[in-house]
Amino acid sequence: MPTRVRTPAIGLLSLALTGPLFAQTTRVVEFPPPAAFYQNTTFAIDGNTAYIPSRDNDVLWSFSLVSGDLLDPDGLVLPSPATASDPFLFPNDLLAVPGWFPSQGVFVADVSDPTDLRQVGVIRFPATTNIQGQNVEIDANGVVGYVAGFPNDTLYSFNITTLALEDPIGLALPGNPDRIALGGNRVAIVDTSNGRILVVDVSNPGNLSWVGAINLPGANTFGSNDNIVFAADGRTGFVSSNQRVLYSFDVQTMSVLDPDGIAFGTGSFGDYIAIHGNTIAAISSRGLSFIDVSDPSDMTLIANANFGGTVAPQGSATVAFTADGNQAAMPVIFPANLIYIFEVATGAQAAPPFPVGDQPNFLTIFGPADQVGVVYSRQDQSVWLIGGLFGHVLGDLNCDGAFNGGDIDPFFLALGDPPGYHAAFPACDIMLADMNGDGSVNGGDIDAFFACLAAGGCP
Repeated sequence: MPTRVRTPAIGLLSLALTGPLFAQTTRVVEFPPPAAFYQNTTFAIDGNTAYIPSRDNDVLWSFSLVSGDLLDPDGLVLPSPATASDPFLFPNDLLAVPGWFPSQGVFVADVSDPTDLRQVGVIRFPATTNIQGQNVEIDANGVVGYVAGFPNDTLYSFNITTLALEDPIGLALPGNPDRIALGGNRVAIVDTSNGRILVVDVSNPGNLSWVGAINLPGANTFGSNDNIVFAADGRTGFVSSNQRVLYSFDVQTMSVLDPDGIAFGTGSFGDYIAIHGNTIAAISSRGLSFIDVSDPSDMTLIANANFGGTVAPQGSATVAFTADGNQAAMPVIFPANLIYIFEVATGAQAAPPFPVGDQPNFLTIFGPADQVGVVYSRQDQSVWLIGGLFGHVLGDLNCDGAFNGGDIDPFFLALGDPPGYHAAFPACDIMLADMNGDGSVNGGDIDAFFACLAAGGCP
């Protein structure tokens, strides 16, 4: 059995599953009680730092993605009752959290110093709306955010620097808005009441204007986890329905691109989707499918993930791609709490399922070594940071599947002579030497390299 060593703020779990090219290391970030997470709680990433709000004691936390340590051990206390579930990073060292503070609003924090989080203020919203648990989209300038509220079914725009609503009244919508997505100067919204896509022009954030609804073929319904993703062109959107059909649409021409859509998966409903290049990973209630969307008017199935049996993902589970898009990870809660790793091209398992804590929900992949981050929201109120699930181990510069003393000489070769490193280790990724996660390989990585080596590895 793995051993967990706990301190008041952080627990460390180290385990190794040996196999060809796979050596996993896991750090468990724990939070002072009575910290707890909602089922849909996510964390935001900025370089090597992550941010997450907890409920019950209503605190915003910062933690290191390298060490797993809490960076501001006391966190930033939120105005109670906060009921915050998701943080959203703006590019100017500001972080927005929608929720109750103590009425409806967006809490804004200064995160320029992760060791000393500070409150900037709260953007107040009308008492007729509820934005807790809703996602925020950020404009290209990094100043204006958009969020949809219910039960008044209204889209709002707010300014993160002036701490005010841009369009104080907002735009009332003809349907129940849930997940929103920003494509160019238009926001697309999942309408859970009518099974369609609502589109709003946000070119003038101070005067949001209604464009229209994109009606999908057939009788479609959506759940609260159904989200919209956009292709790189910023106008082609994708959404999956509860009927397990993926649809493509254009928010500029307001048209459905593939009228038949493409059916996928098994079970009773479709769920969260993710996009990487021309590939979409679509979760269903009993599986995961990979779909080629290079031609949005004629989408085709690439492969169904082979779980080797019947599984059920958590209702708030997410799927994520590796940086190269060749593999993807997804958590499930039945028949056990596991993370599955798949080859996108074939749907085959790329590694044995990885056992994790109770009820894994939000999953993301980050960093040069494709580390996995997972939030737990039942009995194990924690964040797990897992390295090596894809055979890419941070610091493994000789590519033997493990990080140890044998990587010291290759590490210094990578720092001092990159061409020589590529010649000596042609199949290795030199970015595994980016130990401090700043996007480059240089002398600034030395301290982190030896700190991780002493700790037995870093995620």
